Formats: sequence, structure tokens, C-alpha cells
Amino acid sequence: MSKRMTTLDDAASVSLPPEAVDALGVSTGDELDIEIVGRALVIRSVSEAQRSRSFVELFESILKKRRQAYDQLAEGPR
Repeated sequence: MSKRMTTLDDAASVSLPPEAVDALGVSTGDELDIEIVGRALVIRSVSEAQRSRSFVELFESILKKRRQAYDQLAEGPR
């Protein structure tokens, strides 16, 4: 899908088509989380962004606790 950049109150603006709004599970007035990843925008509902951040924090804590075991597994059999 392609959209044209416009301005609204001196700020850059892009409107979301109804199918994107439906896919995000948001409605008019809801707050969105917008993240820049490389040269792409990632738009999520705030609740989805919070779940994602919580998952990443949990995953990183598990990696940190089990780092030595994962490094040994990566080396393979001796």
C-alpha cells in the first residue's frame, strides 16, 4: 500500500487506511507507539508495544542467566 505524505498543523502526516486501523486493533483517539527501525516506521498499539518490550526484557534476562550454557551448546561437542 502506498500513501502520500501531507502536512497537518505544520507537522508531517500520513493517514492510515481503515484496514490498517482494524489490523492494529485501535480506534480514533487511541495512542499509538511509533518506532523507527532502520529506515522504516513500526506502528503499534501502546499495549502491543508494552507486551513486546516486556518479552524482550524477559528474553534478555534469560539469555544473561544462561549465557555460559548457550555458548557451550553453540561450540558443539568436544
